[in-house]
Amino acid sequence: MWSHERQSKILEYLSQEGKVETNRLAEVFDVSRETIRRDLLDLDQRGTLVRVHGGAVTSDKVILPEPAFSDRLVENAEAKRAIGRRAAALIEPGSTIFIDAGTTTLAFAHELEQDRDLRVITNSIEIAQVLAARSGIDMLLLGGKPHGDVPATFGELTLSEIDRFLADYAVISPVGIDPSRGATDYELHEAEVARKMIRCARRCMMLCVSSKIGTESRVAICRTGEIDQLITDTGADPAFELPSGEVVRVPVAETEAQRLARRRSSAET
Repeated sequence: MWSHERQSKILEYLSQEGKVETNRLAEVFDVSRETIRRDLLDLDQRGTLVRVHGGAVTSDKVILPEPAFSDRLVENAEAKRAIGRRAAALIEPGSTIFIDAGTTTLAFAHELEQDRDLRVITNSIEIAQVLAARSGIDMLLLGGKPHGDVPATFGELTLSEIDRFLADYAVISPVGIDPSRGATDYELHEAEVARKMIRCARRCMMLCVSSKIGTESRVAICRTGEIDQLITDTGADPAFELPSGEVVRVPVAETEAQRLARRRSSAET
């Protein structure tokens, strides 16, 4: 079992039981106690648990799991399209782009026009399918192992393939962005891919709906100082800024359903 798979399992046990013991984990995974200690130290440094004598416990903060990928596809869909459209317009022709797997990055991929002379490298199966047939876009799907309900590849093979490239942009959609904690994901394997893409790119572009700003999940991706551009909607806190990057706030057009609901509410009052 790879270290990232073992660490994901440790987090699963921790979420179920509230604490884990080093000796017990060593037995379960058939590895040395020193290996488990290194796993716990790594997870502690990422803020996903708190090491204690003999094992680890959950942190004080309650971190809710993400909704299913299929549910996230329809949540804030209009805002994600607007964010994706603005982000796509900021990508220069001739660029090489990493794109991680997410519903907002999928919206971004839909907005990339043909004949832009782009190279796209992604672990998202859906993004690869969207872009594979578009002329002027050289599409590469990273190898690896499918994991969970997100249609994407993860694992040691995925990470090693990312290392082969130097991209102009890493386009990432996190679960949350907190001023002190930075960008975070819920799943360890997803955060590892995002983190590696950022390290192998000249610029980091984060795509994030406003409801995720000021929130955090359980696995760190990067600090806010590592984000060059944050594309969000105008619902984001106007006081939120990046230490050295740019925050782009995109207006979201009101949908017909929203207009009808607003009119109905006005009529009732």
